[in-house]
Amino acid sequence: MKPPHPVGRVPSRGASDEPSPRRLRRLRRVWPDRDGDISYLLTVCVDGRAPVLNNEIIFARLVAFLLESPARYRWFGRRFVIMPDHIHLIAHLGHEAIPLGQWMKALKAVVGGLEIRVKPNAGSGDPAHTKPLADASHGLAGIERGWRWQKGFHDHRIRSPESEAQKWDYVRLNPVRAGLVKRPEEWSYGGEVFHGDIGGPRWVPGTPPLLENGK
Repeated sequence: MKPPHPVGRVPSRGASDEPSPRRLRRLRRVWPDRDGDISYLLTVCVDGRAPVLNNEIIFARLVAFLLESPARYRWFGRRFVIMPDHIHLIAHLGHEAIPLGQWMKALKAVVGGLEIRVKPNAGSGDPAHTKPLADASHGLAGIERGWRWQKGFHDHRIRSPESEAQKWDYVRLNPVRAGLVKRPEEWSYGGEVFHGDIGGPRWVPGTPPLLENGK
């Protein structure tokens, strides 16, 4: 599978008509990594838990958004699993990052399939039209779809590298617990993004296989 084309910029304001996201859980003690960044386990759900996310279009949009997030928002998405009705994501808050609520609002806008409304050229008689998000950088316009995001999101601050590893093991086993596959590496809608490489973030599809001891 080729990496999807990058998406255009999503404004932090006006990208959605929903209220500011609600943070549903919080830990008092936080583990920053050696660069001072903070790790989160984030979960966003479909309203009514409709099973609409496990497809190539949603997968491509999320990957494209995560690849552009370090440069645009100073957020570093690292590991994710897309379930039919929700997304789990482990991400790092970088220096000078936009607020978490704004980043999640942008993620919902891009992954949910907003399009760009392009204004006609000055002096032309062409009516306003829309283009895919990757092709323009003007105002956002919603498209017709049969589902909506649930309001808000869950955020869990990760306290240690060991805790992050445990959370990732739990997340990548979700498709197994749901009876969708027998082993986590068989689920197509997950992956990891590695940062620090020359040329920018690098996306690796899939999740690591289980070891033979089951861990």
